[in-house]
Amino acid sequence: MSIVVKNISYSLKNNLLIKDLSFEIKNSGFGVIEGESGIGKTTLLNFIAGLKKPHAGEIILNNKILSSDNEFVLPEDRNIGYVFQDFALFPHINVKKNILFASKNKDSDFYSKITEILKLESHLKKMPHELSGGLMQRVAICRALMMEPSLLILDEPFSNLDHDNSVNVKNILNQYILEKKIPCLIVSHDASLLNEFNTLERIKLG
Repeated sequence: MSIVVKNISYSLKNNLLIKDLSFEIKNSGFGVIEGESGIGKTTLLNFIAGLKKPHAGEIILNNKILSSDNEFVLPEDRNIGYVFQDFALFPHINVKKNILFASKNKDSDFYSKITEILKLESHLKKMPHELSGGLMQRVAICRALMMEPSLLILDEPFSNLDHDNSVNVKNILNQYILEKKIPCLIVSHDASLLNEFNTLERIKLG
């Protein structure tokens, strides 16, 4: 499996934000998107997830064109697990239902294991508004893993986590990406944790 970006370009208010960006992240690899604040890191993630369309270039996942001048696959048809910076939990359903929403993993052992590792067992019946930022972040990560995605996208996944939970999540992600043999794209300012990921490739914007 691999994610390929070819010659992506995007302008905002006559300002060329992304110019001819190309990269490839292969299976079990982590691509870290780097750049100053406002340079277009989250915008790039949204292009790949299908929430926005670049003005030029191609996005290809596992040899399938997701976005080009002539083609565009809708977000719900891309099989991408996206952990948003603001978590994007459904406010009207509890933690368990959020985790299992759109889940393709029918393995109850995996569900039990991942909720235990992420320390969510005692929070499954709670509503999102009852959770701290760190808990919401762990729920969002758990939901993305339960989707069994072809690509995992993480926008600042450690920003609301303390050190112990950050290390725990890093270990889970490393193991998951290695076992499932899928690529992962990540935006994070936690340099010390990033350096501990498998097969790390840096993608510089700006």
